[in-house]
Amino acid sequence: MSSFSNRILIFAVASAAAFFLNGEKPKVSFVSGKVEYVELVDGKANSIGIIENNCSIQSNHLIATAKGSRTQIQYDSKTWRLGSLSAARWLDNDSFWIHSGSALFCSEEITTVHFSSIESNATFYGKGTIIVEATSNGGFKFIPLEAEGTISTAKGGVKNITEGQMLLILGQPSEFGDAYDIDLMLLVKSSRLLNYFPSPLSTFDQIGLAIYVQQLKLKGKYDALIGDATTNENLQLWKFGKNTNAESSTSQSPESKKGFFKSFFGKE
Repeated sequence: MSSFSNRILIFAVASAAAFFLNGEKPKVSFVSGKVEYVELVDGKANSIGIIENNCSIQSNHLIATAKGSRTQIQYDSKTWRLGSLSAARWLDNDSFWIHSGSALFCSEEITTVHFSSIESNATFYGKGTIIVEATSNGGFKFIPLEAEGTISTAKGGVKNITEGQMLLILGQPSEFGDAYDIDLMLLVKSSRLLNYFPSPLSTFDQIGLAIYVQQLKLKGKYDALIGDATTNENLQLWKFGKNTNAESSTSQSPESKKGFFKSFFGKE
């Protein structure tokens, strides 16, 4: 395992107290492709194992998905999904840490979730369906598909959730970056976190209602897709032309996140 991977593992251990207060642990309900865990002991990788259906996720497990792979995890009334080429940990009852890739959170009950990444963190209070995606600057995107509640950061204070509006969570102490309206219809049609699982989310109807309300308000005014945030000052956008699919508004494509996974899975 590379020194870079070791540093990430140590950071993940130190980032929060690793325990589940009520003794219950997240349980895997679906696996597609190759999904593995790294067991951490005293900040170091002790062993690597395969994630299978019905297995429990321990607080000292770093979960990693290979290219094209994904998994779904149930915990109390919450549903979590981890996308392709992603690495994350469930640190305790209400804390989730993402190193790379993307994840989805879904709950119909009001709850508190502390989302964190390599550099940033934010607290969500409420209920709904939310996608989080790690960015190259160490922060993450917070994308509520449908939700009620608030999100707060140490430096940015508290914001009310707006369905279909992406927030960038940046820096430490963390603050909010710019907010961007997302085309929910396009996102729902294209997201594998929504479409590449055997059963629909319990919030399927609420997502449909959020799409309907957004379409009425904005009437198809979108002409761009949001890319990666490579720095706190730079966000990549892909603009749509009339006779093209999508073209980048910058000269660089999003950075590949292959190195971390090569140490686990070898060639992609």
